[in-house]
Amino acid sequence: MRARSSSVTVLYDKRNRKGVSLDRNNNYASREVEKQPRMVHTSSRHVNEGFFGVSKWIQHVDGRQDIEKQYEIGAVIGKGNFSSVHLTRRKEDGTKCALKQVEKRAMRGKCFFVDNEVEMLSLIQHDHIISIIDAFSTDNQYFIVFEHAQYGDLYETIRKNGRIEEPDAAMITLQVASALTYLHERNVVHRDVKPENLLLVDKFNVKLCDFGLACHVLGPLYRICGTPTYCAPEVLRETGYSTLCDIWSLGVVLYVMLAGYAPFRAPDQTKLFKLIMQAKPNMDMPEWRGISIKAKDLVSRLMNKNEDRRPLASQIISHPWIAPYTMENIDDE
Repeated sequence: MRARSSSVTVLYDKRNRKGVSLDRNNNYASREVEKQPRMVHTSSRHVNEGFFGVSKWIQHVDGRQDIEKQYEIGAVIGKGNFSSVHLTRRKEDGTKCALKQVEKRAMRGKCFFVDNEVEMLSLIQHDHIISIIDAFSTDNQYFIVFEHAQYGDLYETIRKNGRIEEPDAAMITLQVASALTYLHERNVVHRDVKPENLLLVDKFNVKLCDFGLACHVLGPLYRICGTPTYCAPEVLRETGYSTLCDIWSLGVVLYVMLAGYAPFRAPDQTKLFKLIMQAKPNMDMPEWRGISIKAKDLVSRLMNKNEDRRPLASQIISHPWIAPYTMENIDDE
């Protein structure tokens, strides 16, 4: 698990669209996500969002020295807006982990996002969702221990190596679709699917992370949040959205993998939002000349302006471009 300074997640002000940065975390396994959240926001902007309250999974300790009895905390391998991530080793068995240290003061009253994420992810078990191992809290900080992804994130892979070849892009899309199917069937929306939040535990074996904006969907959602480039049109329209916003975001991720750049780019946020709401991704550029018709078809379906016409996460797996790549093939490699 890594934190990235170049990755900014934003909660948008409804009137002037100014963003307030929000840092995030990750997940684990054992129980089931069907457990109901204990806190529901009822304000107009946050209606129908089911959040867990204070996480019982987080252990309160006096200080970092208590954590160091169990973990050897090493060098910083990433930084976020409110956090740093350290390469860590569990003393009991030598397992490499990633420890995320979050400053409570910097969260400015948004600590419930951390509690919600830890509690939610302690209920999740899926091969393509990163695992949470431990969670601690002091008076001033959170310390969250995650599974370590030794190959970094998909963003860095694309930045260093350029576009992803179609077979690899199809396999990654399948894995993310599998993770989203698991979440959506449990009425959980992620709301921040992007390359920075897809960690590589092997060369092209990805795991979805950063559940800071995730919530149980109790009805139409209205909070404008996520990372601007990957936001779905309906999120920006403020007319209510569903788990299908994640499908749009996956479409943008697929576009980026195949082209090497984002479908919508603009010098300022207002123009970017206008392009997103027009929802006309350009696949006539030179980079797309060698891309198969089936791959382009899936991008178009995932990025349909009308959310009701997008495939469900469970339907992506049967798309002709994806179907040849089974989960068994992925797990055997």
